[in-house]
Amino acid sequence: MSTTATTKIALKHKIIVGVDYGTTYTGAAYVSTKECGLSDIVLISTWPGPTRDTETVFKTPSRIAYPADNPRISSKRWGYQVEPGMTAYSWTKLLLDNNTPLTEYDDSALNKASGAGILVLPEGKTAVDVVADYLGEVYSHIMNTIAKQITEQTLSLTPIEFWLSIPAIWSDQAKAATRTAAERAGFGCSLLRPQDTIFMINEPEAAAITALEKYTRSSRGGSVKPGDGVLICDCGGGTVDITTYLVNQTEPALKFEELCTGIAGGKCGSTAVDRRFYQLMSERFGDAFDTLPMKRKGPGSDFMKRFEIIKRDFGFSDEQTIFGIPINMALSVPNPCHFDDEERLVLLSSEDLKEMFDSVVEQILNLVRQQIRDANAESGNGVITRIILVGGFGDSEYLRKAFHHAFEAGSGGNITITVPDSPQAAIVQGATLRGLEGFRCSTRRCRRHYGFSWGIPFRQGFDKENDSYIHPFTGEKMVRGIMNWMIAKGEKYSEGHTCTVAVTHSASTRQISIPLYSCDLQYAPERNDEPAINRIGTIVSDLSNIDLSGFEQKVIGGVVNSNVTYTLKVIFGAKEGVLKFKVVCQVKVIGKAMINFTTDMVHSS
Repeated sequence: MSTTATTKIALKHKIIVGVDYGTTYTGAAYVSTKECGLSDIVLISTWPGPTRDTETVFKTPSRIAYPADNPRISSKRWGYQVEPGMTAYSWTKLLLDNNTPLTEYDDSALNKASGAGILVLPEGKTAVDVVADYLGEVYSHIMNTIAKQITEQTLSLTPIEFWLSIPAIWSDQAKAATRTAAERAGFGCSLLRPQDTIFMINEPEAAAITALEKYTRSSRGGSVKPGDGVLICDCGGGTVDITTYLVNQTEPALKFEELCTGIAGGKCGSTAVDRRFYQLMSERFGDAFDTLPMKRKGPGSDFMKRFEIIKRDFGFSDEQTIFGIPINMALSVPNPCHFDDEERLVLLSSEDLKEMFDSVVEQILNLVRQQIRDANAESGNGVITRIILVGGFGDSEYLRKAFHHAFEAGSGGNITITVPDSPQAAIVQGATLRGLEGFRCSTRRCRRHYGFSWGIPFRQGFDKENDSYIHPFTGEKMVRGIMNWMIAKGEKYSEGHTCTVAVTHSASTRQISIPLYSCDLQYAPERNDEPAINRIGTIVSDLSNIDLSGFEQKVIGGVVNSNVTYTLKVIFGAKEGVLKFKVVCQVKVIGKAMINFTTDMVHSS
């Protein structure tokens, strides 16, 4: 085929790539826009490294090792390339959202895990640095895999649309941090590939796209019909996301909307079971276990690989069993009930595992119960007809049985519990489908209140004198710190929804700085100094290109101040996956608006 013909074909089509970067494992899939649908999506099933158990694996471990910590390697190792004995960094994804306070549903052992040497970072690197390094290796592998299928030349000419999945519970800072890391890793537009783009999709929505596509096209497990409420329980390694959707139509195309505000979720995924395992080991063996190097007991070690197999199979049998996990520890007086000194085995009973699972599973069930209550309050009792379990932990038989006993018919409920084929792949398939066929949730529910703090005329007998000030232009007595909530928690919005706020800014500089606030309570307080209100960051814009002579001006303290009126637009639900901002003054968009997050993260829009 000639170069000209190849160029025409490449420009006519594009490639959609879905990426599911998880706390414990990462998956990817791709498809060409000339293909038809779910059956055409190619799951990447070959990942490099000697530690994988089989030739075909649909996900690779989310871990990375550096030469600085491992003298016997000369370059970064990632995924299955990280061998037992290497010092590696795992669960780093959770650190991207490190500034979000723990909720009642978060794993109480999460903060203690850093003390066990897991949620740590290399010296001199941030979480974004480590994630970018890891995703850079994933990006290279994805590109090499696609190149083998379509040739390097065709790939170089074909635009790629990347869809990265993110937890729905992610804070705005964490979403921006994830996008920054992905861009630094090579995803999206670059000098070498200026035609590429990067978008983000919430993990439950991606899972819903896959699951609803399957269950509305097939009668296996009972088909989903218009009017059904479907709860997606995405149980991953680090996070659990609960979102409920109402199916509006299945033919000729699938349409669905978010039924009620998604539950605030929690960091209580399958790694919470691992953390309880570490706690048990520490309680039983003390310093003998605690002082072991992480390369012998951390994620990816032979010790934890054996525990992972036991954890994955737990629930298939009710038989009481004693499991042995090899590890060499120096114990002065070993308890034969917990350690086989001759074989050097940690001994775990079925009851031990049950205790590790039960507290985590109960947290997840409570999340689901709360979401069902919210859905019933919104649309009437019985609106949810199906719960679909997805994600790595969603494949747990113990978890599935717990859901069956809690919600399914015959157990006091009337909700069907289903686990789709390859639940670990549901998210990455859905992310790819989102780009391929444009499947999307028609309307979403805002997960928190967003707004700004204003000054309003002082209300005598109501406002505090300490909060008062005199307006420099009008001389009127005002009160500061009053919240103007532009979008409320639970409010419906569609993709690209724009909230517009008229602002008057009195200052002597041309740089505008406006704090943006959020609140997770059902009903947001009036003042910005309430403990429940979080300052997300500061929106910054430049008025340098604006003629200020048309605005009222006044000399204050020997400095000319301008009373500038402009419009601030905040865009929710953008495909880019982050908040976007525009400042309009004198009927034109001025400069660039960006937000300086409280994490010192900066994202331009």
